[in-house]
Order: sequence, then C-alpha cells, then structure tokens
Amino acid sequence: MEKNSRLLCLLQLLQRETDEEHMLTTSQLIAKLAELDISSHRETIASDIKLLQNAGYDIICNKSTQNKYFLASREFEPVELKMLADAVNAAQFISADKSKQLIDKLFSSVSKYLEEQLKCSVNSANLNKHNGNSCIYCADLINTAIAQGVKIKFQYYEYTAKKEKVLKHNGFTYTVSPYATVWNDDRYYLVGYCEKHKDITVFRIDRITNIALTKNISKPCPEDFCLKAFLSQTFKMFHGELSEVNLKCHSKHMKAIVDKFGDNVKTEIIDKNYFSAKVNVELSPTFYSWIFQFKGELGIQSPQKAIDEFVQMIESVKQVSE
Repeated sequence: MEKNSRLLCLLQLLQRETDEEHMLTTSQLIAKLAELDISSHRETIASDIKLLQNAGYDIICNKSTQNKYFLASREFEPVELKMLADAVNAAQFISADKSKQLIDKLFSSVSKYLEEQLKCSVNSANLNKHNGNSCIYCADLINTAIAQGVKIKFQYYEYTAKKEKVLKHNGFTYTVSPYATVWNDDRYYLVGYCEKHKDITVFRIDRITNIALTKNISKPCPEDFCLKAFLSQTFKMFHGELSEVNLKCHSKHMKAIVDKFGDNVKTEIIDKNYFSAKVNVELSPTFYSWIFQFKGELGIQSPQKAIDEFVQMIESVKQVSE
C-alpha cells in the first residue's frame, strides 16, 4: 500500500512540477515526497520511475552527476488544451463560474508552469454567458435519459417584452423521447420526438426548466433519421417544413453554400457569374434571413411556396419599419 501511494504521489509530482524546461533531480523528488510524509531514497526513485515508464508514462531521464527527470508527453498537447479552453470560454450556455472550473480541470493535466502560460493566453469569457448551471444539469439528465432509453418531461420558458421569464403555453409540460444533445451555433439543443408536436423537434436546453426523468420507455428513433442531415437542413435549429429548394447564387458565394450544406451539395454552373444549387432545407424565418444577408446575390428559384414566404417576410419587415 505504501509503495502504491508513493508511486501515485511521484507521478503527480512529475505531472505538475516538470516539463521539458523544468526538471527535478532525484534529491528534489526525495525532498518533495518527504514533504508529503512519504519516505524514499535513490534506489526507490529509480525503481518507481522504471515502473511508471513500463506502465506507459513518457518519463525522460537526463543523466548527469544528478539525474534529472521530467514527464515529456501528456494526454493533450498544449495547442489542443488551448483550443478546448477557448471553446469552453466562448460557449454561451456554460456559466462563467462553470467555465473556470472546466478550464482548471483541463489545465490540471499539464505542469504548473505551462498552466500559467495557457491561462494567460485564454481570452476573456463570452459577455453573454448563461447565468447558473441549470443548463449543465439539464444536459446531464437528458443524457441519462438517452442512456436509459426513457422519456423526459419538462416545461419551457420564453421572455416577455419586459425581459421577464414566463413559462410557454401557460406552463404546458412537454413529454419528449430524447435522441441527442447538440451544440450548434453556440447554443446547446435537445433533439427528440415531442408528443405535443408528433414529430422530431428541437429545444434550447438553456430554456428548459423543471426537467425530470419518467419511467416511460422512449419512442425509438426512426431508422432513417440522420442527425447530420437533420442539422444541415435546419437553420439556427429552427424546425420547419422540409423542402427541396433551388437557389441561384453568385459565384463568389460557393464557399457559403459549401460551408452550410457540405461538399456533396448539388451545384451546376449557369454562366461565368452564377451557379445553381439544389438543397434540402426546412423552410423557416431563419432560412429566409440567411438568404437575405446576401443582398440579392443568392436567390430562391423554386418552389413557389418558398418564394412567396420569403417575399411575405420582407413585406412584414417593411410594415414594422414604417
């Protein structure tokens, strides 16, 4: 038992206090273990490090008058940790306090010296972060329901013009068979079969409240349901009527089409300035808003229903502006 404890503490010392630029000698390791009330000597240090190396830990020994040791490789490279920390920091659905906790956990896998460098390189947190940790709790419960194959029930809230939270549909309780949790466009969503809508529906997890597991078995996910395709057809996770839409696009906007619909999107050259694209999308205000941003350089050719709804939305905007 004492040997196991010594091995664990030795590994933790190497993880947190060594890297390529900061090494510890045998004497220093013995002294630091002594501070933890763990006795050791030169032979046990050498033997323990050999055991850790055999277990797969990349511990390097620079041999000289005093052998110097450091842990060379980690589970994550510094650049990977930086990217993960930036993603956590930018995520709007994670509170500032929770973001700090998660980043601290990520950086605990590197030396304290590298941790200081990484923390200095992480940008300030997203100013529009969610308050509290209810989103994390909801996501955990949803994933538990998915794993157990049971339905969940919850209420959903929205905001009044006074920025007051109110329960949607007078506090209606939704019952949903959850299929997936998805981070999309800096929001966290629940995708599942909603009994109220009789269809696969999307809910913002940060708008869910009073969530609970039920004992009822979930409705099986349809065999032909493809989450990747569903996400590519849905704009801003706004659920609408699925339709095949033909677009006429200026050549300079091919990158926008590929970014949204992927490399396999069906396109055809019209002339030197324009091409056509055939896409499957859910007709919704967010899709029409996406079209509008291109200022006429990307337009809807068919179906007529999509053209009419797009024109109607523009007319509605005019009326509000008058």
